[in-house]
Amino acid sequence: MSQPEPSVPTCAPGGLDRREFCACALAVAAAAAAVSCGGGGGGGYSSAPPPPPPPPPSPITTSETKTSLLGQPSGTVRDYTTTASGACPLILGAAQGYYLVRDSAGIYAFNASCLHQGGRLNTTQTGFGCPCHGSQYDLNGTVTVGPAPVGAVLQHYQVSESTPGGVLLIDPSKPVAATTRLT
Repeated sequence: MSQPEPSVPTCAPGGLDRREFCACALAVAAAAAAVSCGGGGGGGYSSAPPPPPPPPPSPITTSETKTSLLGQPSGTVRDYTTTASGACPLILGAAQGYYLVRDSAGIYAFNASCLHQGGRLNTTQTGFGCPCHGSQYDLNGTVTVGPAPVGAVLQHYQVSESTPGGVLLIDPSKPVAATTRLT
């Protein structure tokens, strides 16, 4: 069902008044949008299928074994962060890598991207800190000082052995609860 064309004021010899000018400007803008968006009637939406989702991230192979890391004192941290220059990303959401941690309950891993704007976290004496804007995290990845939301927890990921007794794998495609530990 076609809709009637909107009436467009014509230019009178004395010029357009403000109402006529606005009506003309809106009509021209609507026509330009219809042309640039693929024609009228479609609401400007493309019929192309959406792009496929990105593939899940591959597991990160660490240099640690379960036995060697469990033999370390509670609070031991291993760094598997990116080697890209600069801690503050130019692209919000850029992956910053992972930390592998041993506490009294076992071994766990979480992402190293600050919950505020995605800066790469650094280790501190009490946990982790973001050099971009000063957010602080405890050893479990819980925000203790903002601007990241205080009380929020970094995403934890599954840690497993590559083979029995083999090196540990961090699997970013398998999020787990912040209390999950490999023992």
